Amino acid sequence: MGLFKRMLFSRPFSLNKAGPLIAILALWALVNTFLIACQGIVTTGEAAKYINNARHLLATGHLRSGQFQYYTLIIFLLAFCLKFHLGFAPAIVVQLLFNLAATLYFFGTVLKLLGSQRTALAATILLLLNYPYQAFNTVVQTESLFQSLSLLLSCYLLRKEEIRVKHLGIMALSILVLSLSRPLGLLYIPAVLFYFYLTNLRQKGLSLRLLFLGLSALTFFFFLDRAMGSGGQYDFMLPFREEHIICGTPTLLHPASLQVAENGNSVYALIYYIFHNTGQFLRLAILKTISFWGVYRSYFSPLHNLVFLIYFYPVVLMAIFSLRYWRHRHLSKLAYLLTLILITWCTVVMTCDDWNIRIFLSITPYLILLAAGFIHTRISPSP
Repeated sequence: MGLFKRMLFSRPFSLNKAGPLIAILALWALVNTFLIACQGIVTTGEAAKYINNARHLLATGHLRSGQFQYYTLIIFLLAFCLKFHLGFAPAIVVQLLFNLAATLYFFGTVLKLLGSQRTALAATILLLLNYPYQAFNTVVQTESLFQSLSLLLSCYLLRKEEIRVKHLGIMALSILVLSLSRPLGLLYIPAVLFYFYLTNLRQKGLSLRLLFLGLSALTFFFFLDRAMGSGGQYDFMLPFREEHIICGTPTLLHPASLQVAENGNSVYALIYYIFHNTGQFLRLAILKTISFWGVYRSYFSPLHNLVFLIYFYPVVLMAIFSLRYWRHRHLSKLAYLLTLILITWCTVVMTCDDWNIRIFLSITPYLILLAAGFIHTRISPSP
């Protein structure tokens, strides 16, 4: 507890300046009270899949298939609740506590990087008003824990001007835990290693830098390939055969005839597909990019889409306008954030986009963090 308090309330944030903290806590409580009142504890839809897997784990002692090892955090938590007949409220409490910790740590990180309480408060309010992002807090599935843990990891990293061995150990453990909440946690491997390269190795000899970059790429592709081949319902060629833009939604009446590798669930298979079906890949890449960044969904109501556009488009534009600010003041941190955003975008291009923009939501805290640079120049200009 003492360590967390030191991390969260280290300078320049001080408990003596409690106004922003009180405002954040009040808004956080209001948002999550509203969520609980409106939707309660959600156990239907995709949440049912994790509940059923928790029951299967208790009954058999193992997961249904290898793919679920990348969701064990929520499955084990639900299994604990079921084992001791606690209901699912404890799982929601855990999710809410991690969300609160991530929210406060986000505020402290923006404050540390930009040096303005007004900017940090504005950015944190934007994060709390991200309704589709916060809505997962009362749903017993993977998103809430993944979002909170990934934000905690990123904020911890961004506070470091130089990465030491002990920091690498903490981040390796964090990525491991993150990857047990969702396989998207593996995307943090190249981002963290690239940040380490920029902060620790950029001035080193060429041979050392090339060796590090090579080993980093091999490490990432090893774990990625292992995840892709973990079994279960994974079929990474299906979105290309049936031309899925939105996952699970074919756009072809009959599967396309493609040149694919024998084992489609591997990094090699994706590379093989791209080189042998380049035209289709590029066309689908454009359509998936439009879906990912467009946010709009034809099956959402007009009001639903309008709210999304009004919230997300200004955030993306402010993030773009802030790139110059970050490049001049925090280049390595900008590189880390852009790496995460780019890799997440590439993941959609290589697979498919989510029907309710969950993958896009995973990068929205980083877009808000970038947008804080634009906000800072408007409400906290330098003297």
